[in-house]
Formats: sequence, C-alpha cells, structure tokens
Amino acid sequence: MFLSFAVAIVVLIATLFFMGVKTVPQGFAYTVERFGRYVYALQPGLGIIIPFIYRVGRKVNMMEQVLDILPQQVITADNANVSIDGVIFYQVFDPAKATYEVAHLENAILNLTMTNLRSVCGSLELDHLLSKRDEIGVRVLVIVDEATSAWGVKVLRV
Repeated sequence: MFLSFAVAIVVLIATLFFMGVKTVPQGFAYTVERFGRYVYALQPGLGIIIPFIYRVGRKVNMMEQVLDILPQQVITADNANVSIDGVIFYQVFDPAKATYEVAHLENAILNLTMTNLRSVCGSLELDHLLSKRDEIGVRVLVIVDEATSAWGVKVLRV
C-alpha cells in the first residue's frame, strides 16, 4: 500500500516537472503568461515554467519573414491607371509587442503597406512612377517601419 502511494507521488512529481520544461527552437520565442497576463519571453534553448500557474501564450517566429502584396490598381497624379504589387521583408524583434499590441500581425502589416503604397504611388506622375521605383520603395519602407515599430516589428525591405 505504501509502495504504490510512493510510486504515485513520484510519477506525479515527474509529470509536473516535464510539464514545466519547455524547449524553444532556434528562431522562435515563446511568451509566458501567469494566469493570462504576460510575464516574460522564453528565448531559444531550455526553459522552465511552473505548470498550472504559468503557461506558454504564443510561439512567435523571430526569423525574417516575407509577405507578398497582391496586385492593386492605383490612379497616378496624372490620372493614369497603373497596377502595382510588391514584397515586404520583416522581422519581429519584440515578441511581447508583436503578440499583445496588434491582432493578426501579418494582416496588419500587409494592409498598412498596401495603403501607404497606394498613397505614395498616387501622388506621383506616371513617368516618375516608372523611373523611381527604388525611391518609392524607400519612402514606403520608412513610413511602414515607423508605424510597425510600435508592434515590435522591423520592416527590412519593401
């Protein structure tokens, strides 16, 4: 009787220990919450949390990521109808902000970039639009990067 009780206690302690051990892969960070409130982020490697009190909130990809901007119609300053598209390269640098400051991070970055791309391209004439693609990319990059820094994101290239 005592032996089975001791075995049950050992199994329970081992189970609790393994529930608290988290292995975070390279290129990711896990947010840790205590009763639903953010406490800290686990970095790549071995991490230990207290089960039932702490839990992993979100698993955030910290590697450079790519978003494709679908083609969209823009009317330039000289009333020419142009189809534009693009690609965004971004990286999360603060997993807490990327998780808790904005809902649907990729969608937010995509919509912000599309809006600013339309705005920048709509303010130029067709000749300037075709000849200054690099300048347009830099202008959109500066605007989008400034706006996304509050979300813990660094836009690298547009």
